[in-house]
Amino acid sequence: MSAPNPPTSRSRRFVFQLIAMLFGLLMIFLIGELVFRLFPKFVNDPPAPPPYNYRVPHDLIGWVVREGYQHTGEMRDFRGNAYPLQISFGKEGFRKWGDPNSSRKKVLFIGDSYTACAQTSDDKIFYKILGDSLPIEIFAYGAAGFSNTQEYLIAEHYLPEIKPDLVVWQMCSNDFMDNYWELEKAAAYHVRMRRPYTLEDGSITHQLAVEWPRTVKPYSHFLYFILKRVAELRGTFGTPAHPAEQYIGEQNLAYEPYARSVRMTDAVYKKMKTLTQPNIKLLVFDADSFNPQYNQFAQLCADNGLPFAAGLDAYLRQAEAAGECTRTDDGYHWNDRGNQLVAAFLKQEIEKQLFGNH
Repeated sequence: MSAPNPPTSRSRRFVFQLIAMLFGLLMIFLIGELVFRLFPKFVNDPPAPPPYNYRVPHDLIGWVVREGYQHTGEMRDFRGNAYPLQISFGKEGFRKWGDPNSSRKKVLFIGDSYTACAQTSDDKIFYKILGDSLPIEIFAYGAAGFSNTQEYLIAEHYLPEIKPDLVVWQMCSNDFMDNYWELEKAAAYHVRMRRPYTLEDGSITHQLAVEWPRTVKPYSHFLYFILKRVAELRGTFGTPAHPAEQYIGEQNLAYEPYARSVRMTDAVYKKMKTLTQPNIKLLVFDADSFNPQYNQFAQLCADNGLPFAAGLDAYLRQAEAAGECTRTDDGYHWNDRGNQLVAAFLKQEIEKQLFGNH
């Protein structure tokens, strides 16, 4: 009869099995990581389709518009009607680049997707209409998802070359999400690209605003894939049940992430005012009218002594109430008719700033 294995032999066998198991798990992890690195489509979000795939990464600004981007196709308005689309972005991503040496008054339009206006052909954009109807030279730069800090950096870079008489700065309610990474993480609206943010003291930091489990992806594609699948099965992946937009609407500045974003936005306003004045006039307008964000933009302008062109969205909705269609199929951005109305609204504001007309 053989003697039982001594305790030391059992301990060694356990240690060996544990090491073998850990080694096996490590090999599975490494192979899985290699596969998902070689085939990132399994973990990447779907790429933006044309005409929205014009952005390219940029170390300082986060992303910029690809110079020379063009697209020809069609778009649908909010009623489902198709209309032709031909867009192009020229010099260094500008949708419209005038003559910096022109003797006419020069106007720089800067903003986000409403200024990029990828839903409208080159000859029907609101600032092209304004350039045709007023004695002004037009420059326009915008990109989807831009924050106010990114817009400031674009202005800072190009103002010395353009030397505009007026900067028309377009706002949007989701700018407050774009202006503070923690607010974007909690929102239903996301960009999820690394970008610059202006802190309350005016300094700039760069952050990547991604929510769990996307925070894992920069370190491990394989682990992110597993955690994403688990979250999808649990129904916790995607839009949060109570997004930041809801808390903003319910609590306003009592919701601290929004309150901090407002303070950070105020810091950008101060930097833009310092950048432009006293030689360049600055006009601010909001492309939508969601509250409390709309009222906050108006208050920030009042606090910083900046003119605010109030009422654009109400002007469009008045036309819509009369039976006109002014939006694309997303219900937000302007179609060709919307751009005509935006040009009509801004024309009197620009005349007032440049020529003193009332």
